[in-house]
Amino acid sequence: MWTSISNIDLRDYKEDTSFLDFVDRVLFLHDASDIKSLRLQSAVDVNSSRVNSWISASIRHNIEELNLTLKWKTQPVLPCCLFTCQSLVVLKLSMEWPLKVPSLIQFSNLKTLELSEVTFSDDNSTQYLFSSCPVLQELALVNCGWENLKTITIFIPTLKRLTIDGIQDPEGVLSCVTEVYAPNLIHLDCTYCMRVDFRIYGLSSVVEASICINEPIPDRVVIPRVLRLLNGIFNVKKLSIATATLEYLTVFKSLLGLLPTFYNMTHLVLDGQIYDDSFRVLIDLLEKSPNLESLTLEQINEYFDEADWMWGRVPSCFTSSLKTVHMDFFVKGAEETRLVRFLLEHATVLERFTFHSLSGELKSRKVLRRLNKLPRGSKGCVIVDLLPI
Repeated sequence: MWTSISNIDLRDYKEDTSFLDFVDRVLFLHDASDIKSLRLQSAVDVNSSRVNSWISASIRHNIEELNLTLKWKTQPVLPCCLFTCQSLVVLKLSMEWPLKVPSLIQFSNLKTLELSEVTFSDDNSTQYLFSSCPVLQELALVNCGWENLKTITIFIPTLKRLTIDGIQDPEGVLSCVTEVYAPNLIHLDCTYCMRVDFRIYGLSSVVEASICINEPIPDRVVIPRVLRLLNGIFNVKKLSIATATLEYLTVFKSLLGLLPTFYNMTHLVLDGQIYDDSFRVLIDLLEKSPNLESLTLEQINEYFDEADWMWGRVPSCFTSSLKTVHMDFFVKGAEETRLVRFLLEHATVLERFTFHSLSGELKSRKVLRRLNKLPRGSKGCVIVDLLPI
């Protein structure tokens, strides 16, 4: 029977007000059994009192996972029982309003917290919210508003995964300083977030990191923050970094004295097109990654025109550890062929070079034959066209 469903997932994209009535029936006619998970998503404006009745109903049924993406008509004041719910393990909340929290918060068992589009109200309530999650393991802050904050400290020893993705308007650099202490963090994802001065400490435990910084704010603000972030994750094993982020670092003639040595990094992924100057930064980054085993590139810009002397710089990992190289969006241009030649010639322990060709199968075979004629430093290297993606 539908009145005993434990996993409820209701989503409406048509702005149909009857959807709200349907949610009422599903929750209020539910039998005495537990509701393990509840996901509600609607484009219809809804009264705060109605949403609160849904939340309260789910809590009475010992809700474990609550995911709300709703449009409130007026400033929501979420029920106090939500913030002291002992059964709640996962909370995902998306609302384009300031987040008002009560004076008592006890998320005793909350392990995942995801806040999207919310605006933090003030320093004290925001810091209190995060400090009231003693077993939190995953925290995601997506396009949140930080303009009301000045200085906060987030100390979460149990945190393993942190995602900071986007900052709400207004544009420009915000005066907010946010210190995050997460000594057991394993995964870090930072995207478009440098308008807030995030100071993330205890990053030596990070195993996997993704960094995409490309924001319309002064370089003098972004560059020190990017360098501080890169220096903090020196123990990372897998790093995915946007080429737009590397562009910020092109102001330096050499990064060898500014970057840490990534002794543990075995996988490096570059997202975005590689331009002239970013290639120089890439070579520096590769030189600081002596044990790199896998390199993934997306695409070479068609106007790529790096100076000839740059191609003579061979990172040490090319001759000691680099075993696989993958290139997406291969269009057989002269610039790409030149890069492939450089890789094949100098990567003396390379075992496999793969690429996705954007040509048809017949042209792809011709490209493959041409690449197979290039000189190779590693006799055992295999070149594989994975065909169009």
